[in-house]
Amino acid sequence: METTALRRFAPALLIVAPLLLVGGARAFTFTDWAAANASIAALLFAWVIADTLGIVALTKAPRDRVRLRALLGALTLASLVILAGASGPVREAILAMPPLLAAMGLVGTLWVGWSLGVFGKALRRGASLEESFATILPPRLVHLAARESAAMRLALFRWRLVPDVPEGASAHRYDRYLAPMLWVFLGLQVVELGVVHLLLMQWSETVAWVMFALTMAGILWFVALIKSIRLKPVLLTDSGIDVRHGLLVDLHVPYDAIARLGESFDVETLKQSDTINCALMSAPNVTMTLARPVAMTGMLGNQRQVMRIALRLDAPELFQLELQRRLAH
Repeated sequence: METTALRRFAPALLIVAPLLLVGGARAFTFTDWAAANASIAALLFAWVIADTLGIVALTKAPRDRVRLRALLGALTLASLVILAGASGPVREAILAMPPLLAAMGLVGTLWVGWSLGVFGKALRRGASLEESFATILPPRLVHLAARESAAMRLALFRWRLVPDVPEGASAHRYDRYLAPMLWVFLGLQVVELGVVHLLLMQWSETVAWVMFALTMAGILWFVALIKSIRLKPVLLTDSGIDVRHGLLVDLHVPYDAIARLGESFDVETLKQSDTINCALMSAPNVTMTLARPVAMTGMLGNQRQVMRIALRLDAPELFQLELQRRLAH
């Protein structure tokens, strides 16, 4: 049981533990002892940051050659953290150490040069920008950045796009029931943003503007979500069902993977990890139980096995009739 629990929490530990070590090391540089012994504190700080990030990179990298490049990348990141995160006296001591600065510069140059070569090779093979960046940066981070960039572009621009419905596909909407509720929720968010910003301004302008920026990013993402639920209806195609729910879900289910159709799931079934619940803020009116698991890529690029799907469609009867027709053929 202890081994199972350790395996379950190991990914989280690989994130939390380094953050705690880096945060603790940075806090150490702001102590009176560090200010009085800046050179020693600088060396200790550099060692802890480089060692921590280097071990994380070696743990996650899959192969020896990739591990060397990942280690160089981790040490490059460590160099930036060392320079930007240290207190004033400790940073001055670091800048007064030419050998340390030369080592940091050499590591950064090696990583940038190697990465540019790998990136260019991927582009020449015909890889997309996202796939090319994923060869030099953590793939999940690249996948998340690409999704967020697409969401921001959708929120700020592209107001006259038509729904994405390929030729031969049958589109089934869910935005008529959902979009009005989301617009109301967004309006409440905007009011809350104004109130919270005014209150925080009385305490700290810096904190107020940081929270304003974070909340505005969330509002823009929410606008993108509302627009995407109109642009990405559920599709019935020649090969299967494209289960789409705006920016949140994009899953292709072959017709031969459908074992049973229904109209609802109980609460416990909806909460299970292998159930995709696309009936936001409402109860489902179309459900599917699959004969075999279907893999879905999450927002961070992680794979998830799906066995049940719950939908809330504007016209469920039409969807059921069209689905039965396509299943018969």
